[in-house]
This record gives sequence, C-alpha cells and structure tokens, in this order.
Amino acid sequence: MKALWQAPQLFGEGSPAGGGAHLVGSLADLPYVLSEMEQDFIAPENVQALIWRELVPGLLTSAILPRWWDVSQNELHAVTLYQRTGEELLAAAAGKEELRGKVMSVLSERMAPQRAEAVERALRTGRVPEILPRMMPADTFYLALEFRTRFPGDTSSWGTAGQELDSLSRQHPQEVSWERLSQHFGVPHPTLAQTYARELINVGPFPAFSGYSSRLLAESWDSGNLYWARLADEVGYSPVTLNRLVPELTHRMVQKIFATDFEDWPALLRAMRETGDEFRQGKIASASTSSARSQP
Repeated sequence: MKALWQAPQLFGEGSPAGGGAHLVGSLADLPYVLSEMEQDFIAPENVQALIWRELVPGLLTSAILPRWWDVSQNELHAVTLYQRTGEELLAAAAGKEELRGKVMSVLSERMAPQRAEAVERALRTGRVPEILPRMMPADTFYLALEFRTRFPGDTSSWGTAGQELDSLSRQHPQEVSWERLSQHFGVPHPTLAQTYARELINVGPFPAFSGYSSRLLAESWDSGNLYWARLADEVGYSPVTLNRLVPELTHRMVQKIFATDFEDWPALLRAMRETGDEFRQGKIASASTSSARSQP
C-alpha cells in the first residue's frame, strides 16, 4: 500500500506470466518516469555508447513537456537574436581588451575556471571560429542577456543581430521579455527546484556521475530548447511546429550521444550540433512548414 503513494515505478517488467509490466505508484514525477520508459526504445547510433541513464529521461521530459501554442514569431526570433548577439560579442571581444574583460566577467559565472580560461585564451589569440562551435547555445544566449543588462550603454560592439535585438526589444518589450522567454523556452526542474514549471536558470551544466547527479545535469541543460528554436526560426518554421520538432530532434540527439567518460558532458553539445547539421541538410523528417497545427 505504501508504494501507491510514492513516485511511480515499472512493475512486472520481464514477467509476462504476471500480466505484463505496468506502472505502480502516484502521479508524482510521472513525466520523468514515462520518459524513463521511453528511453529504452531509443537505440544509440554508436556501439557501446556511454550515455548516462538518468540523463536521458530528463532530456526527453524537457522536450516533451513544454507546449508552444502561445509562442509568437517575435519570441522565436528573439531567442535566435540573443544567441547570435552573444556570438557577435565573442567575435568583437577578440580585438578589444576592455570588451573581452566584460564578456569574460559574464561567462566566468557559468563556466568552470578551466573552461573559462580556455575561452579567454582563444579570444586573446583571435581563434573565435575555433571556439564558437564549443560554446553552448545557452552560453551565448545568457552572454547577450547579461551584457545588455550590465552594460546598457555599451552598444558600440553590436553587430547586425544586436541592433535587430535592440529594435525588437523596444517595439515588443513584453513579448520578448526575459520572464516570457524563460517561461516558454525553459526546462522543468523537478529535482533542482521541486517543480515541473519551465524556467531558464543561469547556471552551467552540473557534473554527472550517476543517479541524482545525472538528473541535475539534465535539468541544467537548457541549450536544447534554445538551439532547436533557433533552427526553426532560421528555416522559417512557425512556432507551433516546435511541438513536433523539438521531441523529434531530441530523440535524434539522444541517439548520437557518445561520451568518453562520466565527466564528458560536452558529448551533449557534440550530439546536438550533429543533429542540427542533419536537420539543416534535410536528413531529418520533421514538422511540415506548409501548415501549422491548430490549437486544440
């Protein structure tokens, strides 16, 4: 009887004589548990790929739980512009020491010292094209967001995306506000914050080992929704297509995860980038651009 009030778990797995497998327990943490079952039907692309078992359900939950029926085209485009603006700031910081100091003051708050040092060294030596693919979409997103907040008068380094973002923010301040973007493009944090409400939090990926730690890694990984939204915006998709597109791309990303050790969280970034490349090349069947599904 006690199990009925606990988080659900799969009962009778591998015992067909007992009536087959079924869930036993309450509705608490149900989205994660359902995703935990779903991951068993996803085959990795690489043989003997190292994938944290507790990580995948968190990634699937973050992709499936959100709904984008109320997201406007301006919101979708703002997510893209924030990422592009962050990339422009990194490029400009390569040749300006003062700007580089401001950029690193923001990035160092969400990066481990070793990684922050590598980014700063690459900027100082002008190796921006080398470092950009290694930056998480959340890094460039938060860089632009925090830079605009801390240094509102420093617009001399804005590129085309930064100028467009500034214009869009003046024309539609509520529509592209941080609160709204966080609510629509954030991920749930049932372990970290004890809630399935969606939110963007400015933290770097937590280290992963096993069990509880891997759940924290998934909940601190908010680059997925931001990156998929950017892909959709760049090819002209309607925001509502994210309801199909994000789960499909996340499934493909999970198939591609191939970590070399338990601390190799950049494997998520590599898998995400590879999935994005396949999508741009038309290798992934996705939501149709011709028509958006009507809101139920």
